[in-house]
Amino acid sequence: MSAIRTSTPNLGTGAMEDRDRIHFADLRRARRRKLIEEMARRQLDALILGREGNVRYASGARRLWTAQSRPFSPTCAVIRATDRVELMSFSGSYEGMPEEVQPADFFAVTWNPGNFVERFAAIPELHDARRVGFDGLSPFFEGLMRQAFPQAEFIGAEGMMRDLRRRKLDEEIVCLRTAAAVAEAALYAAAAEIRPGVPEKHLQATFLARMCQLGTSQFSQQGTFAPIGPGGQLRWITGDGSIDEGALVALAGGVLWAGYEGSLARTWWCGKQRRPTPGQRALYHRWRDLAEALVDTCRVGRNGSDLRAVYARSGEEPVAPIAYSVGLGHEGSIAGPGLSQQAEDSQTLEAGMVLGVRAFVTGADGGYLGEDMVLVTESGPERLTQLGYGPLAEDAP
Repeated sequence: MSAIRTSTPNLGTGAMEDRDRIHFADLRRARRRKLIEEMARRQLDALILGREGNVRYASGARRLWTAQSRPFSPTCAVIRATDRVELMSFSGSYEGMPEEVQPADFFAVTWNPGNFVERFAAIPELHDARRVGFDGLSPFFEGLMRQAFPQAEFIGAEGMMRDLRRRKLDEEIVCLRTAAAVAEAALYAAAAEIRPGVPEKHLQATFLARMCQLGTSQFSQQGTFAPIGPGGQLRWITGDGSIDEGALVALAGGVLWAGYEGSLARTWWCGKQRRPTPGQRALYHRWRDLAEALVDTCRVGRNGSDLRAVYARSGEEPVAPIAYSVGLGHEGSIAGPGLSQQAEDSQTLEAGMVLGVRAFVTGADGGYLGEDMVLVTESGPERLTQLGYGPLAEDAP
């Protein structure tokens, strides 16, 4: 892979993904090489993908962006014997397609499942495939694929894709740094608008507007821009209300840059007439102690259970994932509600992983939510998000 270009001033802001700090063709080839090697190790002749992050990893395709969820459909095939990627569905046009994908490899949007299957049936190498991996099949599509390729054994490959995507290449980390910087700038723009009487929707709109100014119109999560209720009631949906004097405001948002996610969360204090109370400041200090302990645990060889144990020792109760893998979107939880101890034990941290580390503490004075992106390195954890922690972190006058 070519040397990473980091000489452009203000890395991470005002940057479209076509800037020359990253050679995306080299990045696509490197990701595809990792994928082909892993397919060979697992003796997979072909791979059929439909999940957006997996398709982006294998092909680099910037597909048609939609604001709603998609039903599963197989939209990308990777053929190990020829090292080729066939894109079954990309967008309504050839514009933006990776240069290594030829027009013959492109199949425009269709809502007819039969058209998908016919396209797959036209790939000669699939007729000889004996082991075919997939990242998710609906019962209907599974039936169609088994009819089209009765000789093939279909094998779940989502776990393989998650493992591949979690171990980042150097240029992927540059993309993540850029996404993190854009997310920080957008979140700070929203924080700067906090004042008594400001609508919650205005804060969210400010975040989205700044994100677009800095080179991306795609958010990874709509997040929340809402006051934290009495006793620490955290509302994940931005509402139609406004912010009151003395309120603690949860700010959480994420963006996608070149497909890679930057996300973070902070809690800001709202006030013109008063200052934060000692109890509100104490929430921040409790959160900081917990967050620093969690980040310090993000080391090679540790696992999800180690992160859970740190949280348990704090006496707090997690209300959301404690840590999750970040890359081409959300790449699976490492620790937190919904995972068994066995599952957390199996989530071993490796160098090159990037984690979203989240903590939330509550008390009579409200709550404090914070999240940072952390890079796991051989020498220890590195915070990729550097945004300050707002008025609650400032020393009382």
